[in-house]
Amino acid sequence: MFTLQKRVGLIKEGSPYLKRRAMVAALVTWVPLLILAAMQGLAFGHDVPVPFLRDFSGYSRFLLAVPLLLLAENVLGPRIAEAAAHFVTSGVIKEKDFQRFDALVGRGLRLRDSVTAEVILAALAYVLSWVAFKEIPNHVATWFRGSADTGGTLTWAGYWLVAFCMPLYQFLVLRWLWRLFLWFQFLSRVCKLDMQLYPTHPDEAAGLGFVGEAQRFFGMILFAFSLGSTGVLAREIVYDHVPLVSYAPTIATYVVFALLIVVGPLMVFTGVLLRTKRVGLHQYGRLATSYTGAFHQKWIEHKAPEQEPLLGSADIQSLADLGNSYGYVEKMKPLPVDPRTLLHLVLASLLPLTPLLLTVMPLKDILKLLLKAFA
Repeated sequence: MFTLQKRVGLIKEGSPYLKRRAMVAALVTWVPLLILAAMQGLAFGHDVPVPFLRDFSGYSRFLLAVPLLLLAENVLGPRIAEAAAHFVTSGVIKEKDFQRFDALVGRGLRLRDSVTAEVILAALAYVLSWVAFKEIPNHVATWFRGSADTGGTLTWAGYWLVAFCMPLYQFLVLRWLWRLFLWFQFLSRVCKLDMQLYPTHPDEAAGLGFVGEAQRFFGMILFAFSLGSTGVLAREIVYDHVPLVSYAPTIATYVVFALLIVVGPLMVFTGVLLRTKRVGLHQYGRLATSYTGAFHQKWIEHKAPEQEPLLGSADIQSLADLGNSYGYVEKMKPLPVDPRTLLHLVLASLLPLTPLLLTVMPLKDILKLLLKAFA
């Protein structure tokens, strides 16, 4: 068991340093930006319409999102590892496939730790950061860039933002998307093994419900993604006077897309779950027909032995248990995910965006709205 846990990453060396790395990430991003902006008189005051300490994006991305994306390894990593190990410990993977399963785990870990992959992600992060920076509206001067009227030149803090801070944030986002893709790839290959599934399993997913439960922890990543966007939207709403309602389609699209990228990997099990359900309905249907026929002949057509009373007979309870088993098969889901998990992921995507409502309604009304939502 120890070897298996180590193979799937449940036991990881150096994990205690993640908190330190998260703190260092905040120190090498937000603090230098503050110092560089202050050296040019752009940290506070009225020299520019958007000084550093009044820009929401600096706080949301570099003091919240970046550390959270690093700390997520301590939370999400062990949960995914437990789910991978549970394929074996629960008996879903048969003993004859242990070696193949171990090879799939090893392949996934090699790709996760690939230096080549991280170099490519870093290069892509720089490209995306530069493209995103060029797309930022430049109507007014900020702590990182002058206005379009003055040529839009970068400040000292702006150079550090473009050269290091934004690429770091983009790299962490891309790395989690890469790991989510590797998890999807792992699940799709596990799905091709001869899994031992039972249609009457009470998780209503033939015994694969634990995979959906693990997927719920990706809500932490969605929360961090939303945090990174909230500050940028707040800056545009407050300083560029863009109405919040104009972002409603974008936010709705983001939530749908977030659900798809997190729940999408579970769709690899849809085919096998539907097949398991179909076969289970046939098998338990035949069993139910056989048992109910015998029950009818015995108790309705009065073919029971005279010395056997109906009161206290186990036949009634067995009939009820059979009905419950058939009911479990009927309720099997095409995706091994609970509706509460979907709600959790939606809330994780939307909660960081709720402060934006302060731009259109008072705080007390927002609190009343939240209370109604959770009531």
